[in-house]
Amino acid sequence: MASSGSVDQRQQGLQQAASVLFALMGIVPALLFAFTLWQLGALRHTLAQVSLVLTLAFMLLGYWLFRSMLAQMSEIVKGVSRAVHTMVRPVGTDVAAETVAPSPTAQDVAGLGSIWELGEMARTMDLLWQREAGALVGRRVQIALANAEDVTGKLLEATDDGLVLEQAGGGTVAITYLRVKGIEPLASV
Repeated sequence: MASSGSVDQRQQGLQQAASVLFALMGIVPALLFAFTLWQLGALRHTLAQVSLVLTLAFMLLGYWLFRSMLAQMSEIVKGVSRAVHTMVRPVGTDVAAETVAPSPTAQDVAGLGSIWELGEMARTMDLLWQREAGALVGRRVQIALANAEDVTGKLLEATDDGLVLEQAGGGTVAITYLRVKGIEPLASV
């Protein structure tokens, strides 16, 4: 319990990440712009003041739009996650008693740290791939992989961590769900 609480404290949501991005992409350049106008002595001119006020207004409008978009995206991720967890829940489990556990592997974004929605979306995709592959265990399949050639063979297992595939030469290959782009059943030979 204590370890999952500490994971939650280290992770942040998309909205917190939006605030950091806004500071880096909006506030810092605006302050540099204001400082430059002040150093050049142009800040006392009406045109420079209007430019600075318009810059601030557009910056705040952009921040509001960006944060609203990320709030909607976060709600979509939560909804999809709940739907998938409900769909893959074992038969007889009470819906009200089910809680969504935090993602065991954090999805880090450079400079921002771990963002909850990214980890949850990866976990949700893992569950969907596992469910799809579970129906194909024991059959010949072709698996499309990210950044690699497709692999073909008999699907031996669909575990929580990934897939185990027996290739034609007799060797087995373990594939994480993160690399899976598609699973297609093949006609038996």
